[in-house]
Amino acid sequence: MVEYRFAEGKMERLPALAADLVRLDVDVVVAGGNPNAVAVMEVSTTIPIVIPNSVDPINAGFVASLARPGGNITGLTMDTGGDIFGKRLGLLKQALPNLSRLGVLWNPDAAYVRSRLGPVPVGN
Repeated sequence: MVEYRFAEGKMERLPALAADLVRLDVDVVVAGGNPNAVAVMEVSTTIPIVIPNSVDPINAGFVASLARPGGNITGLTMDTGGDIFGKRLGLLKQALPNLSRLGVLWNPDAAYVRSRLGPVPVGN
């Protein structure tokens, strides 16, 4: 049996809908994104929560780390958070050990980009 709940664009309804699913004692909750997952997290620490499209799960408080998430949440992420950029550069350097200069083209006007520039080592 599948129990569907829809907030119909009214985010203030999410806590009540999440609580309703917990009262029904469902086996798992598929939360369609960060706000939905937060609503379920606030009412249950034991029901498995699957997020098919989260954003920055570490800073959102969903997982302790990407390597060892822990807790009752799993899923996929479109954005792993800023910490991954430094890791990507490290992997690139391992793959191309003679790499000495790398150009990155980003839109500095996008808030997403500004929040990600901190973890990236920048040279002159």
